[in-house]
Amino acid sequence: MTPDRSRRAGPLALLMLFVSAIACGADDPAGVQEPAVAPEVKLEELTLRLLGMEGKLKESAHARKSADQARMEAERRLAEGSQEIERLNGEIQRLKEALLDLERTLSERDRRLSELDASRLSLTTAHEALERRFEALRARVPPQDGGTLDVEQARQASRDAYTELRRTLLDPNVKREASAEPAVTAAEKVLHQRQLTLARVLDAQGAYRIRPSDSLALISSRCYGDSSQWRALFEANRHVLEDPNQLMPGVTLVIP
Repeated sequence: MTPDRSRRAGPLALLMLFVSAIACGADDPAGVQEPAVAPEVKLEELTLRLLGMEGKLKESAHARKSADQARMEAERRLAEGSQEIERLNGEIQRLKEALLDLERTLSERDRRLSELDASRLSLTTAHEALERRFEALRARVPPQDGGTLDVEQARQASRDAYTELRRTLLDPNVKREASAEPAVTAAEKVLHQRQLTLARVLDAQGAYRIRPSDSLALISSRCYGDSSQWRALFEANRHVLEDPNQLMPGVTLVIP
């Protein structure tokens, strides 16, 4: 008999076996006979015992069913948990990759920022140098032209140019070598430019370059139409004139 058929016919088969044993009057193996009991009583006792056994079997089957359901539920939850773990592992991997991308991006940004800082520092240095140069140039330009050059600065610049011209003229090499003449011309040109700038700062009439055989009276007559203004010329050009009676050709005078 298969297990399924045994479970279905279990209580009934036991009942039939007990009934058969009673009906046949089985003897006691030890040869001691128990007091006679009515078959109906034994049948009732057996029926009650069978009912109790059947109830226990039902309870066992119910417990086994509940256990199977609990096991299936646990397996279902385990499968869901495994799926969730797999999903979380995938999410963790994705986050790791995103973190690596972010670190690479930050590294590239830091590198770019370093380059920009270096460029900014270089530009700042160049800008400061340009500002210094600009201020230096403004210091050489009269206020009328947007500069900051004042009268004393302009006069000192002319005085320095005159000193350089005088040194060049008094140089023995210049007198001996004809090739040194460009040095004199260059010095005269610098002085002329400085005197023009001074005239601009003073808002003077202009400038005049001394020619051979010139005198202050002659220059005054040419510029003012009056030779008596020579003293004003001398006072305005004391920074380039040492003696009003000794004029150096090539020297430029400011005409106030």
